[in-house]
Amino acid sequence: MAQVGRRNAERLLEIAAQDGISGRAQATVRSLDPGAVEASCLAHDLGHPPFGHIAEAELNEIANDYIQDDGVFEGNAQSFRIVTWLAQRSGGSGLNLTRQTLDGILKYPWRWWRQDPLQARARERKWGFYKEDDEAYAFARAFSGRVDDDEHLPERSLEALIMEWADDLTYAVHDTDDFFRAGLIPLHRLGEPTDDEFKRLHELLEDAKQADLTSWPRYTVDQLLDAIGTVAAAFAPTGGYRHGRDDRRLMRRFDSDLITRYMSAFRVEDVVASGKMRVFVNPDIVREVEALKMLVRVYVIRRPGLAVVQHGQQRVVRELFEAYYAASGEGKDGDRRIFPPGAKRTLDEGGNEPARRARVVVDLIAGLTEETAVELHRRLYGDGTAVTLDATAHMA
Repeated sequence: MAQVGRRNAERLLEIAAQDGISGRAQATVRSLDPGAVEASCLAHDLGHPPFGHIAEAELNEIANDYIQDDGVFEGNAQSFRIVTWLAQRSGGSGLNLTRQTLDGILKYPWRWWRQDPLQARARERKWGFYKEDDEAYAFARAFSGRVDDDEHLPERSLEALIMEWADDLTYAVHDTDDFFRAGLIPLHRLGEPTDDEFKRLHELLEDAKQADLTSWPRYTVDQLLDAIGTVAAAFAPTGGYRHGRDDRRLMRRFDSDLITRYMSAFRVEDVVASGKMRVFVNPDIVREVEALKMLVRVYVIRRPGLAVVQHGQQRVVRELFEAYYAASGEGKDGDRRIFPPGAKRTLDEGGNEPARRARVVVDLIAGLTEETAVELHRRLYGDGTAVTLDATAHMA
């Protein structure tokens, strides 16, 4: 993703240098720093909790009783919080990133609002920073001229739009590649509409649509099928993956051709009538990317066997929150010794206010890896034994 984002920024700079972009759009493109775009891409996924969206939904449900005047958890907002405050360096908190890099991280440059006066639920579904991180947000957006208030839905920076497209296209292409190699996505059978697998895919898509209409993309099942068939027929291998040299070569070509195709579709234009810049991606290309992402959803994420694992992951997240929130209380009501030093220090400095304690616990859980979350849950709930030195090292 970071390489694609950087290359796209470099590509736009090359076009602008040849006067392929004019007016305000040209000036904006020439201000791009490929290094800042790359850094924004690298930071984008830092806020993802262990177990991905399962943990995100669980944290929002559990901590909602304590954090009521702010969005509870959002991966994008958590990424911004990590780079501006949670990450520690010798000179203080945060990574001391430039405004340009921080603005590029703000995929959704607004905070959570329970009732959005401008666009229904837009700032409730996704947001880019927590209310208590508004000082860092103000720093990042100081020169953008795009404010977050009840009269404006802030526009994203060009860096953020490049980062978002790099994220979408690499997720679509590389995950499709990975799961084809793993034997989970039968990509080689999706280029011919008469194949039985193509008919089965229609059923899988219909089931996914009915199961979660709120997250369904703005396309019909037939439109997605058409896009999948187009991509598979033009770019996919004709046989299953057998881990041979020729197979690896074909999939490298598959990745390269599609990434080039999708990156080249990202255009920046000057709108003379309004004097504004417009970012445009060919609608057919957007549909192809969404269609590939849907392959991952129906063949991998919605696999019945994964549902059993996800049930266990929800329990781990819920019980970790319950244990740590109970321990976060002051005095005899809690036991802050079980917290890592940094989190304990934050608790001690912040008092006993429920929302503050819940935020510290959410930050702690969100920063765990999947392996660490499972191991920590095992130790907290006495599932097995651990010698003293092991336990001490684990919390260092």
